[in-house]
Amino acid sequence: MSKTPQPDPQGSGETGPTQPLPQGMPGWGPAAQAPGQLPPPPGQAPPPVPPQSPGTPSAWSQPVPATSPLSGGPGSGGPGGARTRPWLIGGGAALAVAAIVGVVIAMSGGDGESAAEGKQSGAPGGAAEPQAPTSAGKSFTKVPEGCRLIKASTIARIAPGTECKPSQFDNSTMAAMITRMPSWDTPFGSGGGQLRLDVNLTVGPSASGMFDIHKKSALDALKKVRTTTDSRSLSGLGDDAYLVHGVDKDPFDLAEAEVIVREGNAEFTVSLTYDTKDSGRNQQQAEDAVVAAARDVLGSLS
Repeated sequence: MSKTPQPDPQGSGETGPTQPLPQGMPGWGPAAQAPGQLPPPPGQAPPPVPPQSPGTPSAWSQPVPATSPLSGGPGSGGPGGARTRPWLIGGGAALAVAAIVGVVIAMSGGDGESAAEGKQSGAPGGAAEPQAPTSAGKSFTKVPEGCRLIKASTIARIAPGTECKPSQFDNSTMAAMITRMPSWDTPFGSGGGQLRLDVNLTVGPSASGMFDIHKKSALDALKKVRTTTDSRSLSGLGDDAYLVHGVDKDPFDLAEAEVIVREGNAEFTVSLTYDTKDSGRNQQQAEDAVVAAARDVLGSLS
């Protein structure tokens, strides 16, 4: 009597257990035995395969998701899904880079190559895009050191007791522009109210554009915490001049007079910040002080 081979209950061997095939499939032969089922004796038909319930899905018929939860596809909770939107973050970064590049172009005045690029089809109808304005009129090439922009006698009259400090951004070697940003402050512990005089000078081809930027900043930058008490154009001071005076809202006690001036390729601001209670000066005196300082700055350029 021949021995009938027994199936491996652990499913080991050359071939593993197979899934039962549907009955009645032509050309497929007898159905494979289920795991743990003894083979039929020789000459006996195999037992019928238990029927599957209708509609039971096969593992191979399950729909495959278009993207896995980690792929960041639409509707997933991972990166790129509804919770995070990298395209928004990337757009914000692009805007930040564009803003930085715009400032650099405005300060340097651009060049012929960038002007030609502005005529590409990026603008509607192929029109030229706005370029950094150039300044007509006088062309200054020599600027003294920052602390020498205003005469010592003027400082003694409008900002007595202050000391000048040049800015680390002062330079005289850049081909596109010259900058000076000195400040005069009352020494620490000297007593009395706060008093500070600032000059921000740029000599370069973008003077007109810088004038508009500084004017808008003087009018709008601090309007939530400061009340503007005077704003007007001035004549007889450079090609363009604009004066703004503002007083801080409660609980602060500071005020500031600022004049913005452009002549030729030079543009600068002079501002005087003072304590309204302890400095012993008023609005008219502050405005006269910045105008006098601005005349000194213009007179120092050549």
